[in-house]
Amino acid sequence: MKKVIFPHESQELICTAEYFGCSIYMFISAVKIDIGATIRSAGKVVIITGVVSVIIPMAFGLLLIRPQVAEFIQSGTQNEEMQVVLMNSFSTFSIIIHVLDELKLVNSELGLLALTASLVSDGISFSITTLVTVLQQKLSSVNSIIDMSATTGFMLFAGFVIRPVLFRVIRRTPQGSTVDSTVTYMLITMACLSAVYFHVFHQLQCIGAFAFGMTVPAGQPLGSALVKKFETFMYGILMTIGVVTSVMRADLRLILDNFGDLSLYMGIIILIFGAKLVACLIPSLYWKMPLVDSLLFAVIMTCRGNVELGYYLLARDTKMIGEDVFALLIFFMILNSTFVAVTVKCLYDPSKKYAGYQARNISHLKPKAELRILACVHQPENIACIIRLLDAFHPNKDRFISLYVLHLIQLVGRNIPFIVSHQKQKPVSDSRAHSVVISFSQYEQRNWDSLSVSMFTALSPSKSMNEDISLLALGNFTSLILLPLHRKWSIHGIITAEDNFIRTVNQKVLDKAPCSVGIFFDRGKLGRGTSVASSKTSHSICMIFLGGPDDRETLSLAKRIANDSSASVTVIRFIPEYVQLIDSEESLLDAWALEDIKQIVDKNEAKPNLVYREHTVKDGADTAFALRSLADDYDLFLVGRRFGVESPQTDGLSEWAEIPELGIIGDLLASKYLNTKAAVLVVQQQKKMK
Repeated sequence: MKKVIFPHESQELICTAEYFGCSIYMFISAVKIDIGATIRSAGKVVIITGVVSVIIPMAFGLLLIRPQVAEFIQSGTQNEEMQVVLMNSFSTFSIIIHVLDELKLVNSELGLLALTASLVSDGISFSITTLVTVLQQKLSSVNSIIDMSATTGFMLFAGFVIRPVLFRVIRRTPQGSTVDSTVTYMLITMACLSAVYFHVFHQLQCIGAFAFGMTVPAGQPLGSALVKKFETFMYGILMTIGVVTSVMRADLRLILDNFGDLSLYMGIIILIFGAKLVACLIPSLYWKMPLVDSLLFAVIMTCRGNVELGYYLLARDTKMIGEDVFALLIFFMILNSTFVAVTVKCLYDPSKKYAGYQARNISHLKPKAELRILACVHQPENIACIIRLLDAFHPNKDRFISLYVLHLIQLVGRNIPFIVSHQKQKPVSDSRAHSVVISFSQYEQRNWDSLSVSMFTALSPSKSMNEDISLLALGNFTSLILLPLHRKWSIHGIITAEDNFIRTVNQKVLDKAPCSVGIFFDRGKLGRGTSVASSKTSHSICMIFLGGPDDRETLSLAKRIANDSSASVTVIRFIPEYVQLIDSEESLLDAWALEDIKQIVDKNEAKPNLVYREHTVKDGADTAFALRSLADDYDLFLVGRRFGVESPQTDGLSEWAEIPELGIIGDLLASKYLNTKAAVLVVQQQKKMK
């Protein structure tokens, strides 16, 4: 049957299609990833995991075949055992990105960690492969020097010449439009030529296509056009043919016939798999990643797939391994795919897609570190509110703010959802985006030495709009997401409208945001009566402190604002009149945070722009009365969300809450019965997914 479907005469054509499909697969896999976000996510856990995921399995494998290693060092010739060790020790970036793409985890923090770790391991693997190739050809060989120089020169040319040209093409493409088809066909042709180029210089041809794909900017409009145009053809035809014909060449009966001779190879494969799993698990646990996510991360890093299949086939065709070893490798690859699929299905929780394993909040920022903020704009009036709030933050060159503005437009009709970066493409005449771009560009020009602005427009359905917000915050490593409240006030402080669509988006973001979140509303008092051109308006700000992580996060923001002497910041702590003192971890953290504020107040007695006060309250009713008396004394209130937190200071107030997503204190300040025009920012600290 095999000979009827795939006769001997067709093998040469099929092999060509297989290698072509593998090259395009590597190219498309590289195009999908945002290299900038991947590199920025590189921390100790990622770099160490990427290194040990290759070195430790290889070390264990080489220890198991020590005589063969000594033979290789003396003669420079590899044998089957060496080939099996090398092929099973490497982690392949393109396979891992495909698995993460199938799970929709590419842009999650777990996905970024896995991608960056696999990118590091790919670099190690490429270096080892090159070193082994050079050792086989002898280090002094002129051909070896030529090969290394040619591949290095290609990568430099691609990174410093081709990539800038592609960015220029993107900037010349109107927003919302696709790039010219000629460009995509030229890129796919160049990817194939890159594979041929690497083959000529005695390197794996797939590496050439992969290296070229890394130079193509990910996302709209170029990267997405390539993926959309070629992915179906690649996966549906080329890779399907390649996988089927490659596996059909493996005669699994040889495993049983030569079981005794293959026992060493089985030991090598199992030992390397176990070593790789443990090597990826230990660093993530050491850096306090949750156990389930650590296991999921380690399992993903052990993936084997189409690229490994291509390596096995190439080794078989070049007689580096025998038919029985090839069959064994194919069998264990099938077992690995089954193991990974079952394990991921059991461990993966889609609700934790945006789980944060690193601190992305204001509390963990260094005193003079830049503050990265993602501000969301739904309606034109949100623009002025955000700008006035940023003025209250008082950015300067010592406390720089990187602002990412996301203009959210609800998708109507059958259009395709997309996100446009206004830094990559020329502006268009779309009035919805135009006003946002112009307003924040002017604001950036007025504050050029203290603030940078990057602007995006997202056109997406309401049910997935929160994902656009979380993904952009995750990719740009923001510490705070600013969301406008769904309730709108007139300049007289009267509620004029409520938008339940915005409220639903806010609730979803609060539930799964990868960083801290702030919900902001302005009744009209903040920044009124001052010059628009001035960003140094004196603001009167009050921070209400009851205790807990949200309040400590808000306190960190208040302390950062108070560093600018033109802002007057008052921290008021509400203390319950009757409470049993318990030295819990939370109370100790609260005391430490407040002690820091008291020390700053003591140091600045001559110029007191930061004031600390304590107010004793009996219960929730007393707290509400105290807030009413303070409501019109300040321009801006900063409060922690403290959702679901019961305390004596708020006892009985939760039953009357109209907007639970603001927390009890925030809900009181947003009440339509409160006679004030003060603005309010409600802060929720980054949630840690357990």
